[in-house]
Amino acid sequence: MATILITGGTGLVGNNLTKKLIEKGHKVRILSRSKTGSKGGIDYYRWNVGHNEIDNHALIGVDSIVHLAGAGVADGPWSERYKKEIIDSRVDSIQLLFKKCQALKAFPTSIISASGTAFYGFDNSDKIYDESAKAGEGFLTEVSEKWEQASADFEKYNVRRVVLRIGVVLSDKGGALSPIKMPFQFGIGSAMGTGKQPFPWIHIDDLTNAIIHSINNQKMNGVFNAVAPETVTNGEFSKTLAQEMGKPFWAPNVPSFVLRIILGKEKADEMLLNGAHVSSKKLEEAGLSFQFPKVSLALKEALK
Repeated sequence: MATILITGGTGLVGNNLTKKLIEKGHKVRILSRSKTGSKGGIDYYRWNVGHNEIDNHALIGVDSIVHLAGAGVADGPWSERYKKEIIDSRVDSIQLLFKKCQALKAFPTSIISASGTAFYGFDNSDKIYDESAKAGEGFLTEVSEKWEQASADFEKYNVRRVVLRIGVVLSDKGGALSPIKMPFQFGIGSAMGTGKQPFPWIHIDDLTNAIIHSINNQKMNGVFNAVAPETVTNGEFSKTLAQEMGKPFWAPNVPSFVLRIILGKEKADEMLLNGAHVSSKKLEEAGLSFQFPKVSLALKEALK
C-alpha cells in the first residue's frame, strides 16, 4: 500500500481522508505544529511553515502528497492582513515541501492539491463552467489561482499533479453546513440575497473518494472540478435543507444588505451572494462514481 503525506490533515476533510486511507491499508503521515510520533496508525511529523522548518523524515519514502493546508476563508474578517494569511498559508506551505523534496532529492510520484470553484469567479447566470474556462475575478479567485500555481513546480520533476477545485463541502462533522443550518434549526431559515446564485457543492465522502481516486488513478493529471453532478441555486439548496430538516422555509430571503453589514461587502458578495455553476463531467469520466449525486441525498446523510 502507499504512504501518503497530508498537509491540513487534522482539518475537516483531512480527518475524513485519513480515516478512509487507513481503512484501505495505506500509511498516513500528517504534518503538525504540535504533535510528533505515532498514534492510531498515523505518523505525525513536526513542521513550522513560518520558520521554514520541517522534519525531513516526513518526506522520505512518500508516494503521494495531499495538500489541503490553508487558513479558513470564513474564519475571520477579510482585513488585508488576514487575506495575506489566507494566501500565504496555502502557497508557502507547499513551496516549503517542494524545496525540501528538492534538497533531499526525494519526490513523491504524485501530488494532489486542493483549490476552489471560486477560480471561475462569480457569475450568477445559468452557464456551467468546465475546467477549460479561464479564471474569473475576485479575492477568492486570486486565492485559487495562487494555490494552484504553488504546486506547479513539482511537475518539473515528473511528479503527477492533480488539482481539485472543490465546492462547498457538506458534512455532519462541521464545516460550512453548521452555520448554514443554524437559522433553520430555529425555524427561520430562508435563501440568501436573491437566492438565484449558484451553489456548487459536494458531500465530504465523495470528496475524499475523489482524492483517493486521484492518488490511485495514474491516468489522472491536471485540473478536475470536485463538485456533485447536480447543480443547484442557493434558493434550491435552502429549500431542500428545510425539507430534510423538517423545518419551515421562509419566503422572504435574507436581504443582501444585511449580509454585507454582518460580513463586509467583499466577503458577503464572494462567499454568499454570488457563485458559478460548475461541471463534474471530467471527474466522472475519470472513473469517479458519486455516492451522493443529488443534494437531497447528501443532506439526508449529513443531517443524521
